[in-house]
Amino acid sequence: MRYRLNMRKKNLLVSIHVLGAMAWFGGTLGMLILGIYMGNAENGEQLYYTLSSMHMIDGTLIKYPAMVVLITGLMLSVWTHWGLTKHYWVLIKLVSTFFIIMLGILFLSDGLSFLIATAEKDHLAALQNASFHRTSISLTLGAIFNVAAMVMMTLVTYYKPFGKIKRKPKPESR
Repeated sequence: MRYRLNMRKKNLLVSIHVLGAMAWFGGTLGMLILGIYMGNAENGEQLYYTLSSMHMIDGTLIKYPAMVVLITGLMLSVWTHWGLTKHYWVLIKLVSTFFIIMLGILFLSDGLSFLIATAEKDHLAALQNASFHRTSISLTLGAIFNVAAMVMMTLVTYYKPFGKIKRKPKPESR
């Protein structure tokens, strides 16, 4: 028999999952707002401190809560009746969560590091740098994509579309 969470443990895990998702969503909104604000910097220090704030948000309100959401989501799907591959909505959320975490790790973190280094070196002139401009737009678009993905995952959680994943019947053994 597989391990199943009792109601109390399930509710605790769901609470941790939701709190993690709220922190992650708030961090992503903060990154989006600061990403837009960054283009209006009036001096090099303001630009650098805006980017430093984005870096702090990335390190505290995005990375750790995202991992909490992924881990608690996996635990909830494996240890409850929903299962990891029984319902489309669970699979959609798993793939989406993994995808936006990988997007952040592989692209957005390096882009933010580049922006900080460029702003520290070039100050306000960094805003005239084509690579800086391109990267800042990519970061802002990444934040928009993340917000949209999280809204979509929230809707999928409540509406649970597409039903169960249909399994092919096992061939009868002779």
